[in-house]
Amino acid sequence: MSSVDAFNRGLIVTLAAVLVILTAVVILLTWAADTETIDRLGDLVRYLSDHTDNASKLILTLGALSLVVLCLIAIVAELAPAEPSADIRLEGVMGANAILSAEAINQRIEQEVAALPQIKESKASVTARDRGLAVALNLVLGPDANVPETTEAACRVIQETIEQKIGVVLVGLPTVHITFSSPEDGPASAPEGEQEAPKPPLP
Repeated sequence: MSSVDAFNRGLIVTLAAVLVILTAVVILLTWAADTETIDRLGDLVRYLSDHTDNASKLILTLGALSLVVLCLIAIVAELAPAEPSADIRLEGVMGANAILSAEAINQRIEQEVAALPQIKESKASVTARDRGLAVALNLVLGPDANVPETTEAACRVIQETIEQKIGVVLVGLPTVHITFSSPEDGPASAPEGEQEAPKPPLP
């Protein structure tokens, strides 16, 4: 997030918080202020003086509470973490503003990992984190695969691909989820029209 975006979000949150406080003060004055204080508050107080019945106070309270809810929604929306961008900015490229899509990085990792033996399928998912990339990987291994060896080789390939071939820092260790493929079926029987010819009888 840029400094301008951070300033804008901070300004919105601050204004919303101030508005919530002022609204709470208005609600408090509506129910608790004495006549002398009301006379000093100007136009708003004159309105309150003309509408001192409980129905008017209730309407003003509900309106103020609605405004508070809207301000709280704005605060939550601004403070909520932003969704990860689909584009990754490559910090290691000199003389250019290089941006690569997360899907392209996923495909590159999947191609490199799928070339390893004992790996049937691979599915990668990268997210930007701390000026680098965090990687989650789903692997489908053969039924006889060596899990520690294959996992270590896949993590090594991921690190080389991210840091050496793409030029982004790998943040933390890749998260690898492993499943096994079903055992391969035995050799298929010959079609009926291509059955083996009978052997001649032995002498």
